[in-house]
Amino acid sequence: MKNTICFLLLLASITLQAQTKSYNNETISWNHSWIVKSTPAQNLPNVLLIGDSHVERYYPVVNNLLKDKAVVSKITTSLSMGDPTFMPQLAGLLAGHKFDYIFFNNGLHGVLFTPREYAADISKVYKLLTKNNPSVKFVWVNTTARRVPNQLDSFDAYHQDVIERNKYVAAFCAKKNVKVLDFFSLTVNNKSLFTQDGIHVNEAGVAAQASLIAAEVK
Repeated sequence: MKNTICFLLLLASITLQAQTKSYNNETISWNHSWIVKSTPAQNLPNVLLIGDSHVERYYPVVNNLLKDKAVVSKITTSLSMGDPTFMPQLAGLLAGHKFDYIFFNNGLHGVLFTPREYAADISKVYKLLTKNNPSVKFVWVNTTARRVPNQLDSFDAYHQDVIERNKYVAAFCAKKNVKVLDFFSLTVNNKSLFTQDGIHVNEAGVAAQASLIAAEVK
């Protein structure tokens, strides 16, 4: 009985730590979804972009590049994989919708989650996004480099975690034969693509990202 009580207390402690990480890592939590469907008259592929503020910024550019070629939706959020509220929200937003292409880009947020904690959700996300449509063209977009604000020659303290997260993604995608769009390589050696905040990319960076996405939709 004593061992059982100790185990339950330990489990409660671990749960509390996870919740603390979830809700104290950032001061603002945001979500923005825009789900549209091709009509029978259009008969176009349905494309879904999922991710963070990078996706929020390149969504309209991708939408314009694919005009008359596809119908493009988005789910953007500050939630990181590892956050216990991420999967339920994603599942709710996806309920009843089927897509021909899904591009998934998540990795800049949730700095309190270790790369291993982040990686624990990789297979879960893949299963969720492909279970209703095994034939979906699923593309994982890896995470961009992170630089020091106003000192773009240097990478910030979280940059190494980005590298580790991307390694976990690459290993999983190699096993599942999932294509990875390499946004990290696009940005790691090209500081001219960044805004001065060191995290977001400028207009040229957005255009480059959007072009890579749009080129995958046939």
